[in-house]
Amino acid sequence: MELRTQALDRVLDALSPALAAELDRLISETRQVLEAEFQKRLQAAVRDAESAAQSRVEQELERVIRNAQDEVRQQVTQQLQAQFTRAIEEKTSQLQQIQSDAAVERNRLQEQAQRWRIFADAQHQLADVSSQPEILSRFLRLAEPFAADLAIYTSKADGLALWKRRGQHVFPNIISEQTRDPEFYFKQVIVRGKAVGAVAAFGEFKRDALDFMVSAMERAIEVFGLKLRAPLPKPARPVKQVVVAVSPEPQPDSSVPDPALSPEDEARHAEARKAARLIVSEIKLYNEPGLKEGRANSDIYRRLRKEIDQGRETYNGRLNGAATPGHDYLHDELVRILAGNDERLLGEGYPGPAL
Repeated sequence: MELRTQALDRVLDALSPALAAELDRLISETRQVLEAEFQKRLQAAVRDAESAAQSRVEQELERVIRNAQDEVRQQVTQQLQAQFTRAIEEKTSQLQQIQSDAAVERNRLQEQAQRWRIFADAQHQLADVSSQPEILSRFLRLAEPFAADLAIYTSKADGLALWKRRGQHVFPNIISEQTRDPEFYFKQVIVRGKAVGAVAAFGEFKRDALDFMVSAMERAIEVFGLKLRAPLPKPARPVKQVVVAVSPEPQPDSSVPDPALSPEDEARHAEARKAARLIVSEIKLYNEPGLKEGRANSDIYRRLRKEIDQGRETYNGRLNGAATPGHDYLHDELVRILAGNDERLLGEGYPGPAL
């Protein structure tokens, strides 16, 4: 037994180098195989890890991008909404302001158009009159919308005397450029370079409107004076007169038509009566103080001789040769209007009718 063991030991000793070498070779090959397998698996694991990581990165990137896009979209939407809201508010405010300005402008234009309509109507009404007192009365009525307290003054020897007024304010009886209240509206009425009166207003008034109305009244007075001085038209051809029976008693009023006259002659007489009435009415309008004294002293003609003689010239120029035989309508109106139908008040110097 011991011999077999020794023999086995010698065999093993003899085989040991070969076995060691073979064992080393097997170990080396196994190591190489294992290392190669490890490298393969490692590379596969790395590729899988890289792929997974890449996938996760891409997913995370997509998520981040989506979140960023959502946030940006939300921010942009909010900003755009805020800008849109501000723009809407600004445009709405501008539109409201435009509408307000348009309403103000429309009201202004309507008021201006209404005023021009009033002005046009005033010019028409002031031109369509039969006497200067009527011009002044119409002016007071037409100018009332532009001044509640309004007065008209006419030119007298001692200044501008109150003729008529409207409203509650108490106007002075005599006024002038020097004595007027600076808070008044005051404008002289100038006709052919001569001050024939003035207009005064107190309190609230519209100056531009009153200036226009005064100018319209000045033109109306001037045109009216030109109409008085315009000659009467002569008949185009003689017309056969138709004579009818008349009462031998004279007519008490010169304005009553004479039935013995033809229509053309009656028209000429009517124009003469109208011209005389207007001329004498104008004398009375601008000479009230002198007329009052003349009536009291029975010397109207002496005190108003210049005005009456000028009226006579205007009357004769107005007739321009259109005869009214047996009728001096100017004399009739002087007696009726100035003397109150009492010829004696005209005075001894009065020359009487020009028949």
